[in-house]
Amino acid sequence: MGPSQPGVARSSVTSTPPMTSACDELFSRVLMGYEILSSRGPSPGCRYPSRFHGWRHRGAVSQSWLSCERMPVRYIRPKTGGIQMPRCLLVLFLVILSAVFIVAISPAVAAEDAPETLPRLAEKTKGLEPVVGLLSLHLDPSRGRVWLELPPAPKGETGWTFIYVEGLTSGLGSNPVGLDRSQIGESKLVTLRRVGGRVLVEQLNLAYRALTDDPAERRAVRESFATSVLWAGDVAAEDPDGTVLVDFTSFVVRDAHEVAATLERTGQGSFHLDEERSVLDPDAVHSFPDNLEFEALLTFTGVLPGPQVQATAPTATVVTLRQHHSFIRLPDDAYRPRRFDPRAGSFSIDFLDYAVPLDRPLATRWIVRHRLRRDGRIIYYVDRGVPEPIRSALMEGASWWSEAFAAAGFPDGFKVELLPEGVHPLDVRYNVIQWVHRATRGWSYGGGVIDPRTGEMIKGHVLLGSLRVRQDRLLFEGLAGTMATGSGRADDPVVLALARIRQLAAHEVGHTLGLAHNFAASTYGRASVMDYPAPLVRVTSENKLDFSSAYAVGAGAWDLFAIRYAYTDFGDDPAGEEAELSHLIRDGLSRGLLFLTDADARPAGAAEPRANLWDNGSDPVAALEETLAVRRIALDRFGEDAVAPGRPLAYLQEVLAPVYFHHRYQLDAAAKLLGGLEYSYALRGDGQPPARRIDPARQRQALATLMSILQPASLDLSEDVLALMTPRPARFGLNRELFHGGSDPVFDPLAAAAAAARQVVDALLQPERASRLVDFHRRDEEQPGLEEVLETLAGQVMLREPHESPRHAELRRTVGRAVVDGLLALAADDRTVSGVRARTVATLDELAAGLWQASGTEPGGGLSAADRAHRSLLAADIQRFLERPAPPAPTHRLSPPLPPGSPIGGQPGAAGVTAAGAFRPDAHFSLDSGCSFRY
Repeated sequence: MGPSQPGVARSSVTSTPPMTSACDELFSRVLMGYEILSSRGPSPGCRYPSRFHGWRHRGAVSQSWLSCERMPVRYIRPKTGGIQMPRCLLVLFLVILSAVFIVAISPAVAAEDAPETLPRLAEKTKGLEPVVGLLSLHLDPSRGRVWLELPPAPKGETGWTFIYVEGLTSGLGSNPVGLDRSQIGESKLVTLRRVGGRVLVEQLNLAYRALTDDPAERRAVRESFATSVLWAGDVAAEDPDGTVLVDFTSFVVRDAHEVAATLERTGQGSFHLDEERSVLDPDAVHSFPDNLEFEALLTFTGVLPGPQVQATAPTATVVTLRQHHSFIRLPDDAYRPRRFDPRAGSFSIDFLDYAVPLDRPLATRWIVRHRLRRDGRIIYYVDRGVPEPIRSALMEGASWWSEAFAAAGFPDGFKVELLPEGVHPLDVRYNVIQWVHRATRGWSYGGGVIDPRTGEMIKGHVLLGSLRVRQDRLLFEGLAGTMATGSGRADDPVVLALARIRQLAAHEVGHTLGLAHNFAASTYGRASVMDYPAPLVRVTSENKLDFSSAYAVGAGAWDLFAIRYAYTDFGDDPAGEEAELSHLIRDGLSRGLLFLTDADARPAGAAEPRANLWDNGSDPVAALEETLAVRRIALDRFGEDAVAPGRPLAYLQEVLAPVYFHHRYQLDAAAKLLGGLEYSYALRGDGQPPARRIDPARQRQALATLMSILQPASLDLSEDVLALMTPRPARFGLNRELFHGGSDPVFDPLAAAAAAARQVVDALLQPERASRLVDFHRRDEEQPGLEEVLETLAGQVMLREPHESPRHAELRRTVGRAVVDGLLALAADDRTVSGVRARTVATLDELAAGLWQASGTEPGGGLSAADRAHRSLLAADIQRFLERPAPPAPTHRLSPPLPPGSPIGGQPGAAGVTAAGAFRPDAHFSLDSGCSFRY
């Protein structure tokens, strides 16, 4: 306790001792003729010499100088006209008096600085509701508080260590924001320990370790890197055995999930936690033998909320969510981590081990997997909130993994059941497949809770977006119509949508079993549910669509291999296990089981044509040609039956979009052949072939097929279809699933054509792809160079077919606009290397000259007025870019972005895992796949 304040009485503990009164009297008599000065001059605050006291610092009394209550006394001087004693006697008197004064005030100082005596736990928790389990809790439901007992740390430890994970019990309902129901955060290793009068929750740093028995080595690493104290609270009670009590409420009622930061990062406004409207839920506090569970109702308030909050919260400035916390007992040491192999398709936890010998790399990787003993079983539970027939489809699809576990030596190793009544989905004792509703369609997730020390999966947790199956149904209504709905036939849109949801359930559960995406599996027989399956629709000899093989059924060859690598029990001999794992890898390679994942497939400039999302077959060009044939048949037969009877015809726009862009993903696969490179995750000595460039003939075939998409006949829609594209009725607002153009509220077919053309142009003019075209042609003149691609595209700008109808002529001008915009974008892109930029600028320069010449053609010289105006504008745009003294004028593309694709159409973040083994929001797989692995 610090010095008293003027006018404020001290407590009885620090009252002035009797001897001080005598000192005051003596001071007043001796010093009445002297003036007290501070370092800043006379002290106006010291009216009476008797107010002197020793200068206190941390409970000690300084003997070097005295102090007035308000400022330190540096020296004293005689008052003018006052009675004075000899200076030497005054100094001697003050020294003696100081000693007496110190003795006088010592009891007061000691009393004031004595530690406060804490009550016993029984006294503090009297009348509270006990909750006994992993740690003992005490609830005060009336006040909404929870107290936690922390026993003395185990011998040799500084505290109690647990796995901690937080998540959201309820969500915002907005897929773009990502705050979903039962979304689980990062698994953390935390220690609860007492430090002085405080209890800390401290996250340990597992990214840097020393796997050694030498405590000095471990300590050197531990002390070299930071930890994170997540929370601290005051000790409120203590027992003689060292057990302490702490009010844990503020730990539970806090923004652990970083909701406010997420809302701000996603452009939804500045929100903060409102503590007055945020409370602990006493009914959701549980202490089980192996886990503690807490829950709180958190309210966030803000101003200027973004559109997603406005669309999902009843009052947009107030967002209330439920947050869950779990503390989990550390698993025993019987689990043995398994080494990661980049050819085996598993997720991993990664860390640096500073205890390894010098001839070995620091980076250590262990795969993520469940613990499964020979006689054990992994059980997944399906959310009771899933309606039929979707529930049965989910259970069937998830059960496909039983075949893979049987192949790994566990005939009864995997099972799917319905979640028992009353079980909380976030209870760490249950692996759960949960049904999540959002305002718009979006991703599904497969992840869970891991032991960040070892990679052991403790709880698998799947989140399936409920609108996904409805989007799949809409896709097939566009391809096949609604006439077969309810028939149970192969072309029944509901049957097809349920077939897809079975695949999705198996896919997401696969993530929770520790498996990553394999985007090469579609090239060798639809070999994995861990790929993204495009519906395989065939064209019959009668020029009709065959849906009988739309989706594969069951786990594929890759899935069986990946589960065998991750889960096969090889006994207790580590050397034997290493040998068996190596044998498994060799066997997989000999069977052609190629593994390529997100980093190979997702980037726009990806080089591997075998790694793709939503593709079919081993030949991307042949698959694109078949997909275009399916699209043309579907567009030709597109009509009123694409929507159910009684629904507004305006819904046909939403059905038309996925049909019109049915080829979009196979187009991306074919484009990867240009400047493409086939490679694998080869290890030295494993016999896999080195990287090789794509055959030049295949690349030119791909270029020709891509250019065919730019033909007006491919981009056009029939008058019969356009006549059905009615404006939206009142109260049926616009949404992102629609085409957007410049003729609202009327459907804009030219905008749809521009979007389709732009996809082709952007795929061909991607900066990294263009750079590879330059380099590969330099090294092999047979390879197509960038000049060949630029010349082919530039020809589309100048192309004019004799006797072309005005209908197709405008579409051709639309394509020319897309090409010029693409060239301007490539020339201005910061990623574009000098060689690519030089060739692109040269092409633009030649184009401008040709366009100016053509635009000056006299009327009647073969060009229409529309053609002359179009070419004049393109030439002016190019010239403005080439002659720019400042950043170029914006290119006003006629086309808007494509409507959302899979399943939301956003650009995913970089895929990756943190060193501690946890996916973060900006580093995780599968963002626009409809799935993601998080733990």
